[in-house]
Amino acid sequence: MEYPSEDAVLSHGFRFRPIWWTPRVPEAWGGFLEQLPAQERAYHRIARADLLAAATDQGLPQALLAGYVWGTGSSAFLVGRRARVFRDNDVQRVHDSLAAVAATLRSGNTVDAYTSMLRGQSQNLKHLGPSFFTKFLYASDARRGRPGRALILDQFVAVALKAVDGWDISRNGPWESSTYERWLDHAHRIAADEGVRADAVEMAYFNHGRNVTTTRS
Repeated sequence: MEYPSEDAVLSHGFRFRPIWWTPRVPEAWGGFLEQLPAQERAYHRIARADLLAAATDQGLPQALLAGYVWGTGSSAFLVGRRARVFRDNDVQRVHDSLAAVAATLRSGNTVDAYTSMLRGQSQNLKHLGPSFFTKFLYASDARRGRPGRALILDQFVAVALKAVDGWDISRNGPWESSTYERWLDHAHRIAADEGVRADAVEMAYFNHGRNVTTTRS
């Protein structure tokens, strides 16, 4: 598998329109979207570098929002459904949950942070599943543009883990904490062996899984 360069990782991004999101979130959370690089026809562009900087530069709710914007990209038809997490959870509850998870990450307990956000656990938010809360974990755990221990696990990474490594893993999750821990160990080991960023490994698996999925459909 070919692993992308650091520049390719940081520039990995998508076009979107801020107006798709700003009416669906508290006013203080969405203002930074207009500050992202503008393109034609009211589009802006959000890159992985923006996601990595969001928690430090903007705040924890903004990091969650950035993960949704980056993960949804130009697929406007998905915005209404995905924005339910902001509509159907109390604002203070979102703040408190994300702060607790970030504190767990800072203590070095990455898998515990993951576990706490699963359905039925203490920091779970309605409508927020692993594909998007691992984006928050990834953003919140980052420092100075580089990933910490936390990485993204979504459907395309799962497809690639099954196709490349033969894992017994479902495409859509939710994935058990042990599976997330195994993925982190796997990705960081590859990163160390190949001399690349850990999120370059995640991006390579994402791209491979998306290609496999597209070929099948």
